[in-house]
Amino acid sequence: MCCGEGRLRLLMIIYSDRPLNRVSYARVMEERIAAQRMASQGTVPIEECVAVEEPLEIQINGSPWVTTMRTPGQDRELAIGLLYTEGILQNEDDITNIHLEDNVLMIEGEISAEGHTRGFLRSSSCGVCGSASLESVLARNPPKIPADTFTLQWGDIEKLVTKLNSSQSFFQSTGGMHAVAQFNENLEIINLAEDVGRHNAMDKIIGQSIDAMPHYRLGFLLSGRVSFEMVQKAVMVGSPCIVAIGAPTTLAIQLARQHGLTLIGFVREARFNVYTGAWRIKE
Repeated sequence: MCCGEGRLRLLMIIYSDRPLNRVSYARVMEERIAAQRMASQGTVPIEECVAVEEPLEIQINGSPWVTTMRTPGQDRELAIGLLYTEGILQNEDDITNIHLEDNVLMIEGEISAEGHTRGFLRSSSCGVCGSASLESVLARNPPKIPADTFTLQWGDIEKLVTKLNSSQSFFQSTGGMHAVAQFNENLEIINLAEDVGRHNAMDKIIGQSIDAMPHYRLGFLLSGRVSFEMVQKAVMVGSPCIVAIGAPTTLAIQLARQHGLTLIGFVREARFNVYTGAWRIKE
């Protein structure tokens, strides 16, 4: 092991013991978040390493071009690769300057986004489109989610996930589908959709029940992880709860906390993590 590697390992050990602090030696890709682990033996406070999700706005010669939800790090490479695959950049020499400031990557050079000025937002699973600025992602007017109209028992969570798993017919046959379901307080699956994109499956669910907004008494079940746009969709329809087999990102947790949504992840046999809104889970 070289000296540099040894120092890096030492830094990782030191910072791993500091709760709720971000590692400072590099662009942060994970963050330690306080949560509650609920199991049959009881509830204990824990800290989980959560994947960081933050927006990155890419500007070309002073004009916003695209906003993408990503895990920070290698932002320059991300932008160059996206520009190349979109047919905007032919050679890296065409770029004269790249500067990153406050999650805005400014690119200058002999390049033009003319003909590509679709001003869209790419999520970490390509879920949210049609927005050209960071402000437009959060500047919505969602219904206020009531704090006391939806509760679950501790044992309900595993039952719900079991129902979801047994209902994923296309996943069972292909192994390549995400599933999203809506459920009520009686643990009944009201709607279910499968798609190669988790965001598409959730949009299908919302489309099926567009005439029953807001969804104050319906929660969402997700077969995978929880990124920002999944929480955003739930918030926009007034849903009070998301239960996911996978893990949430930092931005998903932040948005859920901001709107009083109960966010449950890492559901396994007889245990799960509650990241926000634990008051809705009765032991």
